[in-house]
Amino acid sequence: MFRLTIPRMGEKYVQYGAQMNKSHPGGAAGLASSDTGAWILLGLLSHSAWGGYPVLARYLQKVHHLGTMSMSAMTNILATILIVAFMGKKIDLKTITPKQVLILSFLVISRGLTNLYASRFTYATTVQLFSLLAPLLVAFLSLKLYKEPLPRYTFATLMISLAGSLAMIYGAAPSGSSNFGGNDHVLGIALSAVSGGLLAFYMIFIKNRGRTGSSSETMAFIQFASLALFMSCGSLAAGEDWSPWLSIAPSGILAYAAFAIGVLLFGTIMQNNALKHLGAPLYSTLQAWRLLSTIFYSWLILGEGIETFWQAAGTILVMATITLYTLSQNRGRRSAISGGGDGL
Repeated sequence: MFRLTIPRMGEKYVQYGAQMNKSHPGGAAGLASSDTGAWILLGLLSHSAWGGYPVLARYLQKVHHLGTMSMSAMTNILATILIVAFMGKKIDLKTITPKQVLILSFLVISRGLTNLYASRFTYATTVQLFSLLAPLLVAFLSLKLYKEPLPRYTFATLMISLAGSLAMIYGAAPSGSSNFGGNDHVLGIALSAVSGGLLAFYMIFIKNRGRTGSSSETMAFIQFASLALFMSCGSLAAGEDWSPWLSIAPSGILAYAAFAIGVLLFGTIMQNNALKHLGAPLYSTLQAWRLLSTIFYSWLILGEGIETFWQAAGTILVMATITLYTLSQNRGRRSAISGGGDGL
């Protein structure tokens, strides 16, 4: 019996019975297609959530004048409390070694620092643009380390998506550019590039841990707790001013809650689940969706919308490429399982 359920966050979305091939029309091919489509959708939702990361980080730092590390500390403290309160039963630290905890903590702290400070010094869309370079490194590492084959059309998809993303940045309106001139802008670009590289190694690590049984909630807890501890100590050691937290406006409180709950908590859980089931190359190829999400959030929250032809053309190009690629992956898997092609 085949049964499709919508369980709580962190559980599998598709459950298989003992006689699924006999009772389900289309057999294993239909099931695989449905399963892949569900995980692709979850991947897009996670990218949509993480698209708000640089926007909310920039908004809280520039508009509400919160310290970079104090902001990260507070959001991760809230995320840690929530995941322990509501998903604590799924956290099992026995499935991950102390060495792996240190590696994961290093990756998320380094990624967090570079991403947050990049968002402080340059446009949110620029930060996400460099994240699009991560799939190239992810695909290469997956192929070399785990012999994981590249999905069909991956290279072409990445190149076209990157071209569209470059068009978005090239066509950015010059309004407010005085805030991004000189060394600050260069520093923001450099930090964005480093952050994109760290994201690739993070994706590989999460995929590898998923194969050995660590739950998404376990890895998310380690991420939140390590960031909360490091950023709190770092902020105090650096002498950051915490006084803006005492007079933060309601809009800042709302942005803080959205950052901690919508981006960090749900974004991380969805991301880790999608990574385990789709694989790093396929999941990271969908990452161009993050840039589209960032553009939308930037327009909504920061007032930085699409104002030129090149921005619009780049957005359409990326969206069309992602759509066609996703459809091709569904067709490829269905064909491979039914014996009609080589699939992925």
